[in-house]
Amino acid sequence: MNTNHHLLNFKRQLIAALAAIFFSAVPVTSVSAFEAVLTNERSGNVIHVDQNGSTTQVIPICKRPRGMVRGPAETQVTIACSDDHKLVIYNRTTRTIDSEILAVPGAMNVALHVASKRLFVTNEGNARASVFDLPSGQLIAELPTGLEPDGIVITDDGKNIFVASENAGLVHVFDGATYEPKEVIRTNLRPRRIALFKDELWVSSEMGSRVEIFDIQTRKKRAEVIFAPKGFRPEQMTPVDILFNESKNEAYIALGSANHVAIIDITTREIIKYILVGKRAWGLGLSPDKQTLIVLNGLSDDFTFIDLQTKRPKLTKRAGLIPHSVEVFK
Repeated sequence: MNTNHHLLNFKRQLIAALAAIFFSAVPVTSVSAFEAVLTNERSGNVIHVDQNGSTTQVIPICKRPRGMVRGPAETQVTIACSDDHKLVIYNRTTRTIDSEILAVPGAMNVALHVASKRLFVTNEGNARASVFDLPSGQLIAELPTGLEPDGIVITDDGKNIFVASENAGLVHVFDGATYEPKEVIRTNLRPRRIALFKDELWVSSEMGSRVEIFDIQTRKKRAEVIFAPKGFRPEQMTPVDILFNESKNEAYIALGSANHVAIIDITTREIIKYILVGKRAWGLGLSPDKQTLIVLNGLSDDFTFIDLQTKRPKLTKRAGLIPHSVEVFK
């Protein structure tokens, strides 16, 4: 009996010692505090998530909240409510709606030009984009596009507006002052999201398994990155959201039905790594310290935090139904 007791104590001490050695060898990444706000398309709410992945509050917001952009004030985000045909200016501090812009048919995605406080919205079912004055909510202009416009961006100088039309296979270019059409850029199949990085326009081709990169001024194609994770067919590559991390010279692409995120070296265009996440990786967000990538998984109704130091997932937790967009704040 005594011998067994000593043997048991020895085993416990050995396990504790081994565990101590193992965990001391694993690098610990400190996580700065942040708050992420997520829209959930089917459950009609926004959720607040902290740096540990814990949901701190759930707020009903509207029918089918989708695209979202942070406002000029750090306290606000503007949310596109597709089935309510409106925009909601949501105060993330008070957890209330500050104001609404009504009569915005099929509001899909949103962009903000901070200097002029103009809000740009794609109207998915109406083959157009709308421009609003954010403070007053007044409609300034309507921009004709191809069918199913999705991604929309404006250059920092306010001179060029770009709108991606999924079914048309085009990115439409508009003058940022007159709102007149300037040009169309022909892309691969089904352009979805567009993002600006310095003098480049990045376009995700959902049915083309790639991201295409264009010169903003000349509109000429500079490069493309084709995705092919091992074990997946090309048609499973459905890239959507694009996000840049200049501090690491990295671009992140959500690969949709491939259930992965791709990390790309911005300069060389090389794919650094594919990271497995949830089902239909869709929206992307980045923590203020640039160390955590947040991936929204639309078909598994969850989100994944990726540690960008180790380039590995560190947690996956439940979101609402069909998470769509995310904005991250200190």
